[in-house]
Amino acid sequence: MKTTDYQHRVTIAVPEAHIADANQIALCLGESAADDKTFTTANWQDADGNLYAVCSTAAKPVFVELASQPLQAPAHVPDVDIEAAARAQALLSINDQPAGPNRIAVILGDRLESAMDHIAALGLVAVPHEEEL
Repeated sequence: MKTTDYQHRVTIAVPEAHIADANQIALCLGESAADDKTFTTANWQDADGNLYAVCSTAAKPVFVELASQPLQAPAHVPDVDIEAAARAQALLSINDQPAGPNRIAVILGDRLESAMDHIAALGLVAVPHEEEL
């Protein structure tokens, strides 16, 4: 049986004001030039009504190491905004705090863990949407 390199589930909550910067760090840490579209709509909220964009995906064990070292432009995105990515990196809080308006909260667990359990642990719920009649 073949095992996967993606041994972790990473769930990331980005405050609405930091979405653009978070997409730049996603480019630095990701494997695709499309990673600048990782965080889009802030459709999750905390108990105080602060809004967040959330992504949950599989990650390689090297994720935490890469997220904590000086960022570099990957070959597939040489024009990434390193300054914006560094601003996002400075806000990273991995496995130690719930979502908050001044931090990018990350839950890192086993790849088989539930994204919804991670989101709940971050203290977030979906923003209610009114149905159109």
